[in-house]
This record gives sequence, C-alpha cells and structure tokens, in this order.
Amino acid sequence: MTDPVRAALEPLLAGTYAIERELGRGGMGVVYLARETRLDRPVAIKVLPPHLTGDATIRERFLREARTAAQLSHPHIVPIYRAEEANCCAYFVMAFIEGENLAERVRDRGPLPPAEVVRLLRESAWALAYAHLRGVVHRDIKAANIMIERGSGRAVLTDFGIARDSHASSLTQAGEVVGTVHYMSPEQANGLPLDGRSDLYSLGVAGFQALSGRLPFEGDNPAAVLLAVSSRTAPSLGAVAPQVPAPLVEVIDRCLRKEPDERYPTGEALAEALELALERSATRTGPGEPDRVIATSQAEAIWLRAAQLQAEAATRLEQRSRDGTGLTTITSALPTGGYRLRDVEAAAKEVGIAPEFVALALAEQPVAASMPAAATGSWKDRMTTRLLGTSERSISVSRVIRGSPRTVLEAVGRIFPGRPYLLGLRDTVGGHPLDGGVLVFSVPNMMKTMVAGSTEMYTPFTYRMYQLELFQLNVTLRPLPGGGGCEVTIYGDLRSGLKKNLQADQWIAGTLGTAGAVVGTAAGISALALGTLAFLPGIAGAATLGAASLAWYRWLYRYALRKGTEELEGMLSALEAYLRSAQVFGSVTFPEPPPPRPPGDDGGAGAVVILSG
Repeated sequence: MTDPVRAALEPLLAGTYAIERELGRGGMGVVYLARETRLDRPVAIKVLPPHLTGDATIRERFLREARTAAQLSHPHIVPIYRAEEANCCAYFVMAFIEGENLAERVRDRGPLPPAEVVRLLRESAWALAYAHLRGVVHRDIKAANIMIERGSGRAVLTDFGIARDSHASSLTQAGEVVGTVHYMSPEQANGLPLDGRSDLYSLGVAGFQALSGRLPFEGDNPAAVLLAVSSRTAPSLGAVAPQVPAPLVEVIDRCLRKEPDERYPTGEALAEALELALERSATRTGPGEPDRVIATSQAEAIWLRAAQLQAEAATRLEQRSRDGTGLTTITSALPTGGYRLRDVEAAAKEVGIAPEFVALALAEQPVAASMPAAATGSWKDRMTTRLLGTSERSISVSRVIRGSPRTVLEAVGRIFPGRPYLLGLRDTVGGHPLDGGVLVFSVPNMMKTMVAGSTEMYTPFTYRMYQLELFQLNVTLRPLPGGGGCEVTIYGDLRSGLKKNLQADQWIAGTLGTAGAVVGTAAGISALALGTLAFLPGIAGAATLGAASLAWYRWLYRYALRKGTEELEGMLSALEAYLRSAQVFGSVTFPEPPPPRPPGDDGGAGAVVILSG
C-alpha cells in the first residue's frame, strides 16, 4: 500500500535525503529514517501529514518544535539540522538516535536498576536546566520522549512540539491543557502558568515509572487521570516499590509534590540530589558489582583475555571489526594494586578494547580461575599452538538474526535451554544482554551422567562440547543500527580443552615414542647387529611414531573443532527457524529430536581422546 505522506515528501528530498523506512507516527507527525546522501549519515525526518498542513496553528506549532530545539545545543537534546515548508508539506530533519526510549525499556525489562535510572534522570535534568535557562519549558516530558542511545547509553530529550518559549508568542489560549495526562504536573492539569519546575515533576513521574514499572496515576480514561493529577497527592514511590533505596525514594517523592515551591528549584539541584542519593544508597546497601575490588593479577588476566578475544574476533570477522591495533601493548600500561571493575573496564576502553570483550573476559573468570595463568606468547602457549595446530583460544560463531532485539532475546531463552542444547543460564555479566551484557550458559557434562548410567544429557551437541571441554558458552546480542536485526554471537573458551588435549597428545606421543624406541632398538640388536649403536634405530623409531601420533592427534583435534563450530552454527540456525515459525504461526514448539546416537557414532573420525581430570 502506497504511503501518501512518503509519496508527498520524497520529491522534496530528492538528491539530498533518501528515505529508508518509517520509524513511527502519531497525531502530530510521521517520522522516517533517512540517509543524508552528501554526508552519508543517518537522520530522522519528521513530517506533518498533508491533511494537517492546512491548519495554520498546527503548522506553526509543528515548525516551532524545530525552531525551539534548534536554539538548544546540548549533548542531551536532539540536534535539529534543517526545517522546510514547501508544497503544502512541512518537515524538519534531526539527528537519528539509534536506540530505544525509556518507556520501551521499562516495558521490555520491567523496573530498572537504581544506578541506571539515576544516570538517565541526571542527564535529562541537565538538559532541562540548560533549556530552562534559555526560557524554554518542554511541557511534554515523558518516558517516551527520553531516548537512550544504544552503545553510549546516554539520555537524549526529544519532541519539543509543545514546548513553551518565553520569548515567542503563545499559540495556546489561557487555561488550555496540552501535554500527556499521566505525566502532567498539577498546575499543568489545571491550565495554570508553567515554569521549569513543571518539567521536573514530569521527569519525576518518568523516574517513578522506571523504578517501579508503573505510573503514579494509572488509568485508561484521560479525564479521570487528569482529575486525579490535579486533585490528589501522588503516592510515595516507597509504597509501590519497597526495593528502591530510601534516599532515592525521597528524591522522587519531592519531585512529585503538588506545590511547585516544594520541588527542586532547578534541574541542576535535582541532578545533584540524585547523585547524592545514589552515593547514600551505596553506603547503606554495600557496594554493587561495578564497585567490587579485584586483585591486580585478576585485572591483568581480564585485560589480556579481553585483548585476545578482540584480536581473534578481528581475525575471524575482519569485515566487521577493523580495529585490531594496539591490543598487545596493554601490558605496558597496567597499573598496580587493587581495582574496581568499572575502573578495569574504563582502562580497557582507553586502549581500544571494546566493552563487549571486557564483559566476555569477565564472564570467563569462573572458568579461568580453575586454570593456571599463561600469558599469550609464552613458551607453553607457543608449544600448544605448534602441537595442536591452532593459535585460537576461543571458538566463536556470529550471525545477524532478523527480528527486534527483544524478540531475539526471548527466542534465545526458549531455544538454547531445550534439546538438543540443554544449556542452563548461569548468570549475566556486564549489564543487560541488550546493552552489551553477556549471557553465561552452562553446558551439561554428558560424561558424568553416562558414568552414572543415564544418557539423558547425551546429544550430538553435548558430545561435541565434551570433546572440546566446553562446559560454558557466552552469548552476546548486538542490535544493529536502523532496526536491521540483531547480531547474535556465541563464544566458547578453548583454553581448558586445549590444555587437556595437549596432555593427551603428549601422553600418546610419549607412549608410542617409547614403544617405537623399544622396537627400533631390538631391531638394531637382532637384525642389524649394531652393538652399541643400536640406540640409533631406536631414536628413529621413536621419532617416526611420535611424529605420526602428533599429526594424527592434531588432525583429530581440528576435526573436533570444526564439528564443534558446526554445532554452534546449528544453534543460530535453530534460532532463525524458531523466529520464522513464530512470525507465521505465533508461539511454536519443536518436536523431540530422534534418539541420540552413542558417543563416537560418526565413523570414528571424531573420537578425540581427552583425559578428564
């Protein structure tokens, strides 16, 4: 079906902007994602529908949004690039903020952690303080107008469509109520004059929603909500969400006072109160994960492993990850003493290591702690590479899955714990999975159950993971810009398996080498009559059989590594299949797979010997 708004807009944009898709629409406009052709950058274009352009008041209010926001240059206010009015079509071009708004985040994840909410509210409060000093009152602060930029996580205020500029003429009549009823201040609901403290009330409502998952005044009838806002006192956040720290409850409750004089006077005052509340909350409840102090040796292990993971990712996915420089020089900048985790993450970022790889290194810590530390480039590391024929210390597969990030995450939760994968969610590290955090899954050790006489945990997948000693898999989700899907990556730490397989290789080579030496020496004595020189064929026999065993074992390990990679690729294929079926049929379930094969039932090619400790 032809979009009449887009059809009217595209001729006006020809040669300057190319529309890619619609981002959303509401009563006052349609927003499209476009690309500015000359600068090759994504932009958002908001256009007033043609049937509203003829109303002079609506058209002027629409264009005033662009003019008002264009006067405000602040890192937490969306920048405006251009505004035009031509051929009965009014539109303006603004920066495209890739991410989600606060309402969507709460809807998808429920109440958010206090530290995250405080950061978003503080950044929004700074933006409001800047606008208020310039005579601009937003008048429509709500969770849906607080964008959260993906990657940086910064809050960006949008939609100044009904903002009141004290220096401009009024487009509303005295006593007219404009705004979103659930977020209105009492004075706004009563049609009274407004100042910046009304925006701070609305920001407090957004904070109430982010921390509790609900609004102070709920209801589907706008008139009833408006009456409640104007006549009743807002409930205390502590009564609705008792888990929220008391200092933070005090700040939100003060924002929601009915009388403007009882609220914070400025955005700066609110931002300072939020920071102090978070500090007081940490003192009362104890340090959280970001403040956990770790030893220097552990910090070094995290940095080195994160650098290694990024370097491996750059090698495997060169077309996606081009920044592989500077990774081996991190040891020269390693500080001494204990470190908070957030300081470890910050130091890694300074030398070019992406946060996702730091999170992956952190996720591997329980596994790495059980292994002796070995720096990359040590003689043991070089010997492992030479004997097993691989320099990689992790296994990784990645694929772009079509679908919203939230839908893909839900599919991961349905597919990975089921057969044939049987993964168990152990933890999340580094934040929410949609914000760069890592899902840490445990893989069942099928050999332990088989020793106990049960084959319940045996599947071809668990068999391959057992061969590689992969008992933990880490999964990351990276939403792509412009809603193009979600890149799902599965990582596995090979170091433990490399160690076990190296031990097996050395044991086999040693055994066969000894046997070769005995046979060669006996042959030299009995057949060649070499006397004291009989050890020469013994050495030759040991070298021949040892080399043969090395080549055989190297081939077997690399075969198992290839098959293990195929199993991980199969996980991503199952994820895609589930989402395709869900799009057509709704929620779906898959039948149980056929009875499992006994271990090694693949022609014997995959029977890698592993000495399990």
